Amino acid sequence: MITTFRRAIVLMAVCACAASARAQEPRPADVPQMPVLTQTPQKASGTLTRAYIWAETRIDGASPASDGLFPEFGGIIPGGGLSAGPGYRHRLFGDRAIVRASAAVSPRRYTMMRSDIEWPQLLHHRLSLGGQVKYQDFTQINFFGIGSRSLKSDRTDYRLKDLDALAFGTVRLTPWLSVTGRAGVLQRLAIDRGLSTLYPSTAERFDDSGAPGLTQQPNYVHADVAIEVNTLDRPGYPSSGGRYRASVATFHDRDLARYSFRRFEADAAQYVPLGRSVLAFRGRIDVSQTGPGQDVPFYLLPSLGGSNSLRGYFDYRFRDRDMLLMNAEYRWPILRRVDAAVFYDAGSVASASHLLSRTIYTDYGAGLRLHSATRMLVRLDVARGAEGTRALVSFSTPLALPNRTVAPYVP
Repeated sequence: MITTFRRAIVLMAVCACAASARAQEPRPADVPQMPVLTQTPQKASGTLTRAYIWAETRIDGASPASDGLFPEFGGIIPGGGLSAGPGYRHRLFGDRAIVRASAAVSPRRYTMMRSDIEWPQLLHHRLSLGGQVKYQDFTQINFFGIGSRSLKSDRTDYRLKDLDALAFGTVRLTPWLSVTGRAGVLQRLAIDRGLSTLYPSTAERFDDSGAPGLTQQPNYVHADVAIEVNTLDRPGYPSSGGRYRASVATFHDRDLARYSFRRFEADAAQYVPLGRSVLAFRGRIDVSQTGPGQDVPFYLLPSLGGSNSLRGYFDYRFRDRDMLLMNAEYRWPILRRVDAAVFYDAGSVASASHLLSRTIYTDYGAGLRLHSATRMLVRLDVARGAEGTRALVSFSTPLALPNRTVAPYVP
């Protein structure tokens, strides 16, 4: 963790210097301000400046439908460390369909491989359809027990492997209103001994009574439908607008008839511009429902902790059937492509929604955000909670909806 932390600081410092050098380059008043690689910067910062401009142009200029190789910085859940890998994108039938394949691996041997095909512009850009196959192997996922009273000293880890095949579709009713549906089969799901040498395996401290689904994992048929309102100016790094989403998901246990359940999710975020600064708020609630004789397996329970929720606590620190999360963040520019931020997080988990207000955990902190013109590149957060201070490095945008994995559940 310390090594990764130092590398991230060095990376952010180098890029910040490059951004600063670029911001100081003189531009003729009558020339459009465009990334021009033929300008001759000062010798001391020329290489860094050209590298930064190339990277920014490559990231912001790459169309989702452009062909060729691209870097994959996603697909790994929080806790795996910084991940990277290759990806390839190719258009079919002109611009009608896009085929993508990518893989990523992290220092903790978290692995992800996926391929998908999508028709993104059907019915005059109002409908998109596609399918995806995704394999993942996450080797050291934290588990502390279920409930808000779980103990930090009970930390264990487990390994999760699965293969998920799904179809998806989105109907864009207006430029800002869409409805999305997904349906798929989650199979070959296996819970194994975690690879951490610092903490015991989950099976050494817990059984099915404390971690439902620990000893047997069924195959699932799963489906969800979501309605979303999105008025963000830049989804990759917004400074104004809002995003409101509500969804219902069902999981049907095909083998054991013990772990079928439903889940309702509501997530809202609003960004308020204050001059060059931005004030952002997020709220989220998840509620699980089961029928008689059914339970939610521990690896599909809503969880709190980590870079996407409570930043001052370990990843997946708290789990239970229902979850409440609130975030607030204020950020302001300190260099051309570097922002500083302060934030406050609060959240709780409980076995029933009316108990969510009984125990609320909070944290606060500050961070840096390195970004391009339209996207978040990397961020560093330092957060203080009741269980100590944590430093986190992440590629994800703060307060944004994560790239959801079906299993394990990540808020």
